[in-house]
Amino acid sequence: MIKVLHLDDDPSHHELTKVQLSRLSDDIVLDYANSYQAALSALKDEVYDCILCDDQLPGNDGIELLKILRRDGNSIPFVILSEIDDEEKQNFRKKACSDDEFNVAVDFFHFDLLNYWIHRLVEKYRQFLEEDKLRVGLFRTSPEKIEELQGAMKILTKREVEILSLVGAGKSNKDIADELFISYKTVKNHVYNLFYKLGIHTRAEAIHFALTMKIYD
Repeated sequence: MIKVLHLDDDPSHHELTKVQLSRLSDDIVLDYANSYQAALSALKDEVYDCILCDDQLPGNDGIELLKILRRDGNSIPFVILSEIDDEEKQNFRKKACSDDEFNVAVDFFHFDLLNYWIHRLVEKYRQFLEEDKLRVGLFRTSPEKIEELQGAMKILTKREVEILSLVGAGKSNKDIADELFISYKTVKNHVYNLFYKLGIHTRAEAIHFALTMKIYD
């Protein structure tokens, strides 16, 4: 299964993309975010294999999301859906880190090409994660980094550490709520608070943090 987050401020574009991709492939699950903030929230709640992004979001929000992910070392495949002319498209690609091997621009309505690039980038990304020793050897962290992480842990509450350990075990917010006998909303608030305290933006980062600190269940 390939879990994809689609960032687009036009829900009709999302529905069209979802229908067309479902006709081409049965292994793509497409979630929807209608804004930059909604995308950040979704990335805190779920682990995605790929992000699709409209190239005409207000305020270049798509580029900002890409910058944040790459700044934090997150190389998740990022596919830009483009409807603009060639000259503008070239400028957009330059702004969107054209030298990024996990980033590509695809013309909107070319769904066969979009399907191809999603599968190609995700396969390449998964291979990269398996072969990259820094990501395979998650516990081989420098003493300086360990000290930094330990300092960050001190600002978490006991409940936040408990929830982080369950996130590290790969459990969803709903699973955590059921296990701890608390509401889904309460879990979500704790997750957002610990993300803020640790300076991370995605659930994948939280899992990496929990594994590095060996606090997973």
